[in-house]
Amino acid sequence: MNNKIFQGFLIVCFALSSSTQIIAQQKIPLYNSNLDCDINKKDRIIESDGSTYIYEVEYPEIWYYPAKNKDVNKPAVMVIPGGAYRFLSITNEGISIAKWLNELGVDAFMLKHRLPNNYDGLCKQTVASSDAFRAIELIRDNSEKWNIDPNNVGVIGFSAGGHLASTISTKGKLGLNKPNFAILVYPVITMNIEVQKNGSGTFNSLFGDNPDVNIIQDYSNDLNVNQETPPTILIHSNNDEGTPPENSISYYTALRDNNIPSSLHIWEDGGHGYGLAKNRGTIESWPNVVKNWLILRGVIN
Repeated sequence: MNNKIFQGFLIVCFALSSSTQIIAQQKIPLYNSNLDCDINKKDRIIESDGSTYIYEVEYPEIWYYPAKNKDVNKPAVMVIPGGAYRFLSITNEGISIAKWLNELGVDAFMLKHRLPNNYDGLCKQTVASSDAFRAIELIRDNSEKWNIDPNNVGVIGFSAGGHLASTISTKGKLGLNKPNFAILVYPVITMNIEVQKNGSGTFNSLFGDNPDVNIIQDYSNDLNVNQETPPTILIHSNNDEGTPPENSISYYTALRDNNIPSSLHIWEDGGHGYGLAKNRGTIESWPNVVKNWLILRGVIN
C-alpha cells in the first residue's frame, strides 16, 4: 500500500470513527436564548488522570446516549454526575453510567448543568435545579421522536448529583418535570450541619457564607418528601466520609413515612465517589442490585 493510499485509508477510518461517536452521543442544548444569571460564562474543562471534569458551564446541555435496541416506548434515565456543585465528574459518574444504562436497554441523557459554585445570591440555588427541570421536560417533549415512554423517565444522581436528583423528585410537577423513579448513589440529601460535618463542599457551593436558615431547610430534601415523590432506591457505603450514610437513611425514612416504594442498600465498604465501583470491593455489586430493582419496578424486563 503506497503512502497516499494509506493516508486516504486513515482519513476514511477517522471519519467513520467520528460518525460513530456522533451517532452514540448527541449534545442537545436545554435553551435557545440567553439565560438569567449568566454573564461571561465559558466552558472550563480539565483533564486529569484519564478523566474529564467540567468546572464551568456556558451552555447547559443533555448528552443523549440511545440504547441500541429498537424498542418503541423505551425507558429513559437522566444521569447527573457529582462534584460538590463545583464541577461535574463526567467520566466516572456520567458517561460510564450512560453506557451501563444502554446495556440494560435504557436510553440515557447525561445532564451538563450550571454549577452553583460559580454564582452569587439566589442564582446559587436556582441554576442547577432549573436546568434539571428543563432537561426532564425536554426528554418528555421529544419522547415520541426518540421512542421513549414519557411515563417511564427516571433519574440517577451521584453525590451532589444525588441532591439535584432528589430536588427534582420532591419539587417537580407530576407529568411535567418530576421523574417517574429515582436512583440515588451516595447522595447528599440533608443540609443539617451536624450530618454534613460542619458543612460539606456541596453545602458551601449551594449556599455560600451565612445562608438563611429557611433556605437551608428548603433544600434539605428529606424534609420535602411527599406522597408524589417517585419510587426510589438508595445506594451508600458505611465508610463514606465524604457524604455520611445518614443522608440516605433520612431520605429513606421520609419515603417510608409517606408510603413511597423504596429500597435502601448500605455496604460496609466503598467510601465515596466510586461510580460503577469496579475493583472497589463488595460495593462493586451495586449496579446489579439496581438492575434487579428496575426489573422489580417494571422499568426493564
